[in-house]
Amino acid sequence: MTNERAQSDACINSAERGGIGRSQIESLFKTHYTQMYHLALTLLFDEAESKDVVSDVFASLLGGKVVMRADNAKAFLLASVHHRCLNVLQHKQVQERFARLLTEDTDALISDNTAEEQMQMKELMYYVRDNLSPLEQKVFRLRYLREMTCQEVADELNVSRQTVHTHLKHSVEKIRQYFASRNSAAAQQR
Repeated sequence: MTNERAQSDACINSAERGGIGRSQIESLFKTHYTQMYHLALTLLFDEAESKDVVSDVFASLLGGKVVMRADNAKAFLLASVHHRCLNVLQHKQVQERFARLLTEDTDALISDNTAEEQMQMKELMYYVRDNLSPLEQKVFRLRYLREMTCQEVADELNVSRQTVHTHLKHSVEKIRQYFASRNSAAAQQR
């Protein structure tokens, strides 16, 4: 049995007896971090996200949110990274769909008439100013007007990328509802 496997098995045996200690998690971290990181990088193609995923796995262990029940710590940790990467990828797909929906709605609002287009953009900006929280406004403007990535917005505002995604989701939904009700009211008046 290799030294790596012996350390992993000792950590699992401890976990099965009622919990895993910080020193055991540190040992698992030192032993398996590189492989976990490379797996995440292979799936996500993003260094920062890959590091976040691996950190989340270990944070879950430290927080007692996850109990290792597998016979092999390495397999358990790699499976955990794999599942978290799939969650990240699924979340990205949802965010891309929201961005496309916003773009489609904006395209529907814009006509060939430049004056009409400017008036609609002003209405959108007034709505953003009057109805979104200050943080939602900043996130919306940086993401869609300055065309920054979600990570760039997060770095600029010193918040997590998840916070950016959450605020964008809420903002887009509010804007969609507003313009849907506005367009519905306009159609009824005709």
